[in-house]
Amino acid sequence: MAQREKPMQLDDEAQLVGRARGGEIGALDALMNAHRDRILNLAWQILRDHEAAEDAAQEAFVRAFSGLNSFRGASSFGTWMYRVALNVCLEKRRALKPESEPENEESAAPSSDHDLKMTLDWVLDQLPEPLRLSLILREWHGLSYEEMAVVCTVPLGTVRSRLHEARARFREIWLELERETS
Repeated sequence: MAQREKPMQLDDEAQLVGRARGGEIGALDALMNAHRDRILNLAWQILRDHEAAEDAAQEAFVRAFSGLNSFRGASSFGTWMYRVALNVCLEKRRALKPESEPENEESAAPSSDHDLKMTLDWVLDQLPEPLRLSLILREWHGLSYEEMAVVCTVPLGTVRSRLHEARARFREIWLELERETS
């Protein structure tokens, strides 16, 4: 299910980061090209709006590159970039959809003529944000538990428990939806 691209070699990435810190535009381009699709996909999965996802991805790269000196190298640049993008996306999501917004007809269960992808998206949207993000980062982006802990800034045990709960609740919602539509 994961659609993770082949990661850049850590030595190459570290060299590019060093060159980018020195102001080399080609290194910035190479880092952006290496991570653009994954960051854009993450933004779309969180925001569910192509224009907002494009804006968020662009803002994430701007923030990352302008704050490149704050990257300490404790994780890979890609993992750090996920964290920057996640912060931007969550800020945008809060601005687009206030927590107190009442449910509307769009949040109703999909009808039987929706395709599998729309149904998966709907089920994911029923999960609380931390559980939803856990599934997206692990199952769609293929992050390791350790990378997820860094991106979500939580202990490894929390990653495991969130993922376990996310899978259980996803399954529960999916089965309930099947019962309702059968």
